Amino acid sequence: MMNGLIRFTSLIFVLILVSTASADGMQKVPKKVLQFKHKVDELLSHSCLKKKEFGVLIYSLDRKETLYSRNSERLLIPASNLKLVTTALALKELGPDYRFETNLYSQGKIKGDHLIGDLYIKGFGDPKLVTEQMWLLANELKNVPIQKITGNIIADDSYFDRQRRVKTWKSNPGAQAYNAPLGALSFNFNTVTAFIQPGIKPGDKPVVLVEPETQYIRVSNTASTIGRNKKAELWVNRVDQKSHDKVTVSGTISKNQKRATYYLNITDPTNYAVKVFKEYLERAGVEVTGDTHNGTVPKNANRLVRHKSEPIALALRGLNKFSNNFVAEQILKTLAAKQFGPPGTTENGLKIIQDYMQSIGVAASEYKIVDASGLSKQNRLSPAHLVEVLKDMHSDLSVYPEFISALGVMGIDGNVKKRMRGIKEAQRARVKTGTLNGVSSLSGYFQSQDGEQFAFSFIMNDLKCAHYLAMGIQDKIIHQGLQFKR
Repeated sequence: MMNGLIRFTSLIFVLILVSTASADGMQKVPKKVLQFKHKVDELLSHSCLKKKEFGVLIYSLDRKETLYSRNSERLLIPASNLKLVTTALALKELGPDYRFETNLYSQGKIKGDHLIGDLYIKGFGDPKLVTEQMWLLANELKNVPIQKITGNIIADDSYFDRQRRVKTWKSNPGAQAYNAPLGALSFNFNTVTAFIQPGIKPGDKPVVLVEPETQYIRVSNTASTIGRNKKAELWVNRVDQKSHDKVTVSGTISKNQKRATYYLNITDPTNYAVKVFKEYLERAGVEVTGDTHNGTVPKNANRLVRHKSEPIALALRGLNKFSNNFVAEQILKTLAAKQFGPPGTTENGLKIIQDYMQSIGVAASEYKIVDASGLSKQNRLSPAHLVEVLKDMHSDLSVYPEFISALGVMGIDGNVKKRMRGIKEAQRARVKTGTLNGVSSLSGYFQSQDGEQFAFSFIMNDLKCAHYLAMGIQDKIIHQGLQFKR
């Protein structure tokens, strides 16, 4: 009986100790931390978030502890914050200095500076084969030296499959540049730029210039210039004509309207790239007697030119600072082709993403990723998942410098250039944005007033306000973090 009483008394004593320790622990939460949490709670009480479909996590990389968490495990649509996963994968699997190739081949014979036979151009997924790079490629062939090609220019895009867009995207995409098609041989992000300015006097057609200037693009201009300060409506579109694309300009443009810029996607990446390449060869002084076609490089062909892109670390800056969907999807298919063999597919790329997520402790059953860019609303990630990615990259010095340099500098560059402007310490926040209809997200790193480093992720869904208001909430939380001092 006495032993039972002693055990009972001991148990009560232990419970009192635990209770006291818990109470002491609560009392020991620093005042500055409590104040920070209260301020963030106030910001998140905005009517914009009245549906409560949001998650926030702020984690101290120095102390290895959470500063603030609210709904941080909730699965939400991340929008372009998903590109953080793609960027991490690209750096870890390919390395910061990886360079895409675009190569030239021929079975023909070279006599002097004359190539007798067809020339093949084969793409290996370079997402930044832009005007400057295409000029370099044309001049590299000229310097072989080749001055004349008696034959055709044949494009080989077999390194990727022919699925031009991710299956979970909209089935009837428009001409918007952010929805450009994919292809192993692609040029200028598979987009064109139309510059439009009013005519000299009312009644004149506006002046339309398309960059690049190529026979692949034809212009149909039925618009007209109207008087100053009159209400004008101008429509610019891109129409698939099978062998080429037509840019249509209709409606009206006011005489005092400034020059306008429109970015449009194209419909056939391979046809677009090979036609531009042939034209660049001719402008470089290389005569081509044949036409352009699609095909595959014969096994016995000789490589004449091996053109390498800039390091992928530089391409990742465009991917994140300006949230380029095309670059993200091209990288995923490249990863797939390298690991599983060509043709590279989105499906095989997603398997590599799954392996990476597993490596940082996130099981496949805990999330849903269907593309590399975040354009699909079927994607589901939590702030906790994205912070795990940020933590993983921060701990790996072989890739962390390139990873963080690819992020937008708040108030300085990319699509956050105009956010938090005028706030001196804003550049201590390096971020990735995400925007879809009803969705706004922001993830990355910031450094507090006393130098403590944090990883964070804010994902906001089902917004009941304009996007700029949601972004304002995010910016104010970051501002609190930059001013935070323990």
